[in-house]
Amino acid sequence: MNNLKYFILLFCLILFSLITSCKTQKTLSAASNQSITDSVQTKSAIFSDSITYKMSENQFNFEWLSIKFSAEYEADNNNTSFSGQIRIRKDSIIWVSISKFSIEGVRMLITQDSIYVVNRMEDSYFKSDFNYINRFINSTVDFDMLQAFIVGNDFKYYEKDKFKTSYDGENFHLSTVNRHKLKKYIKNENDKLKILVQNIEVDANNYKIKNLNVKEVKENNKLKISYSDFENINSQLFPKLLNIKISSEKEIEIKLEYSRIIINEELNFPFKIPENYERIIPK
Repeated sequence: MNNLKYFILLFCLILFSLITSCKTQKTLSAASNQSITDSVQTKSAIFSDSITYKMSENQFNFEWLSIKFSAEYEADNNNTSFSGQIRIRKDSIIWVSISKFSIEGVRMLITQDSIYVVNRMEDSYFKSDFNYINRFINSTVDFDMLQAFIVGNDFKYYEKDKFKTSYDGENFHLSTVNRHKLKKYIKNENDKLKILVQNIEVDANNYKIKNLNVKEVKENNKLKISYSDFENINSQLFPKLLNIKISSEKEIEIKLEYSRIIINEELNFPFKIPENYERIIPK
């Protein structure tokens, strides 16, 4: 735990690398018979709508959520491990504590429009909004995307009709290169730029997301997230294992294991920036 930038980048790799904006291309080829094409597309759309509806029905639903986690991080043949806790009040606050050797090194508080980070190892802090973070990590993430990623849900404020759907006998495969935020949830110009490029593998038995693949075409950045070891939490399935593989300038693999998952018990989110801490602005 050398500096604040390390922690910001590490946590962003775990939580913020989901979404990238890129130029999209049309992938549908024209059929010789337009009526046949229209029929196939209509059936495909109905199939896709059915799957996304079932996904929505089986999303992990909560008002309050507390999770303990342990993590292993590997890049360039270097390994490190850390642990921590995540607390969430739905659609409002995400609170994160990151520790090494049972000593807290970083505490984060994330709201719909702001991010605060305290680095106890270097007596420093960082605060900004999502726009700054997105410029820093070259992404277009927002609070709602981050919240969905943590619990293995799909993004609720995005179009559901942009997927092409197939079935391999065990899993459904949803793919799209052009999924936009719904107009009624667009608050500013940055929201209009948010385009999701996704391939999602959904378990046909429980309609939970098993694998999520994202590729940034322009930079050839790739991300794969796998959810597994689902546990029944208050009659809902919740993934206890996350495996994250990132291919960019380097190959990165992060394994997260959740434990002590508690929902709908009111939480507090203690966060204070000491007066003597230095404000850090990453370059």
